[in-house]
Amino acid sequence: MQYEIKGGSMPVVVCTLQNGESIKTEKGAMSWMSPNMEMQTNAGGGIGKAFSRIFFTGESMFQNIYTAQGDPGMIAFASCFPGSILPYQISPGRELIVQKSGFLASEAGVNLSVFFQKRFGSGLFGGEGFIMQRLAGEGMVFLEFDGHVV
Repeated sequence: MQYEIKGGSMPVVVCTLQNGESIKTEKGAMSWMSPNMEMQTNAGGGIGKAFSRIFFTGESMFQNIYTAQGDPGMIAFASCFPGSILPYQISPGRELIVQKSGFLASEAGVNLSVFFQKRFGSGLFGGEGFIMQRLAGEGMVFLEFDGHVV
């Protein structure tokens, strides 16, 4: 997969996938795509994970998986609010915990799950709350953050 992040305060990541390559996202994140991209929807790890995403993070129950068919395909994901889109390579030992709305899209090898803040004071007074998202597995992930990222 090749990608390019474009734009200023309302960025977009444009991904080029080779035949058979896939990228997954939450519903509503895709902005535009080439006609040869095929979309499938699934529960993203089973019905238990799907319900935990709905009840704990407010995210969608289902995830969309886009796969290039035949020729290379192009797909773009735009930020929902002014801020930044950052790429991050997930691998064993390089897992990441992000705010609930931080996940934009990822390669198929990245696992998205719910992360619970265990310390009461941190969850209550830390500003991020008790429930966040854990990204594990292996692959590129695109994260969206509101405001300017240093």
